[in-house]
Amino acid sequence: MNHKITAFILTLSLSFNLFGCSNNNDSNAKKSETSKVEQKASQPVQQAQRIVALTPLASDLIYNLDRTRLVGVPNGRYTDIIAKDKFAEFPKVGSNTGINLEKIVSLKPDLVIGSGGFHDKTLAKLQELGINTIVFNTRSWQDLENQTKEIAQRIGADPKPVLDKLQANLRNIPNNNKSVLVLVSTQPTLSPNKNSWAGNLLQKFNYKNIAADFESTGRFKGYLTLSQEKILASNPDKIFITETTSTKPDEYKKLPFWNKLKAVQNNNVYTFHHDGLVSPTSINTVEEVTKQLSDIAQE
Repeated sequence: MNHKITAFILTLSLSFNLFGCSNNNDSNAKKSETSKVEQKASQPVQQAQRIVALTPLASDLIYNLDRTRLVGVPNGRYTDIIAKDKFAEFPKVGSNTGINLEKIVSLKPDLVIGSGGFHDKTLAKLQELGINTIVFNTRSWQDLENQTKEIAQRIGADPKPVLDKLQANLRNIPNNNKSVLVLVSTQPTLSPNKNSWAGNLLQKFNYKNIAADFESTGRFKGYLTLSQEKILASNPDKIFITETTSTKPDEYKKLPFWNKLKAVQNNNVYTFHHDGLVSPTSINTVEEVTKQLSDIAQE
C-alpha cells in the first residue's frame, strides 16, 4: 500500500479498526480473547476513578456504564456534533491527529484509553509518566463486547445493560443471500475484507462480501484496494458506499466503471456513514447501522 493510501486510512475515525476474525484460526483466537476477558473479570483490579478516553466509542461506553468516571473525551464528529449536548461538560483533549498531551496530564487521569495504531505514541508517553493506559481495537462484534466488559470491570460497573442493548441489535436477522460491494473511498477504491468491523458486520447479517477473502498487503489488514477489473468481474447485487467528511456519495458516480454495474442499473446502491459501518463510534451508531443492514436485507 503506498503512502497515499496509508494517509487516507489514517484520516478515518479514531476507532477505525481494521482487523477481524472469521476463519477457523481466527475463531480460536476469538475464543482465546474471550477467555482472557473472563479471566480478567475474575481477578481483582484497581478501579479507575478518572478516565480520559481518546476514542468516541470508549467515551460512549464509559458514559453509559458510569459517566462519573469520565474526565476527558476526544474532539470529533461524534463528541462535537452528534452528541454535543451529551459531552458538553467534558474537557476535550484533541483529535486523532492532534492529541493534546499536556491537557490530558492536567486532568490527572488514572487511566487513558486509546486505539491501537492511532494513539500508540501518546499512550507510550503517558506510560512513561506513570499513567495507566489501555489499547483497544474493535475489529469484530466480539471485540466490542469484550471492550465493554473490560471497561466495566475497570470502573466496577455492571456491563449487562449495555451488553443487552448491543445484543438486541442481533435479534431476528433476516435470511440474506445477496452479494455486496462496500466502498469506503474513491481514490483508492478501498473495500473491507473479513478482517474488519465492517466485514464482520456483513457476515453477521448474511451478506456475501465480495472482498471477504481477499488479502491485504498493507498496514491495515482489514482493507484493500479493489481494481476496476475485480469490481466489474464480481458485479455485486448491492453496493454500499460510505460517506465521510471528505468523501460524498456523488463522488462514487464519477468512477469510470460505475454505470456498468448491475447494482447501479437496478438502483441497489445504499449510503452508509463511516460512523457505524466502518467504525462503531457509539451504542447508537451500532443500533443505526444494524437496523439499516437488516432493512436492506429484507428488500
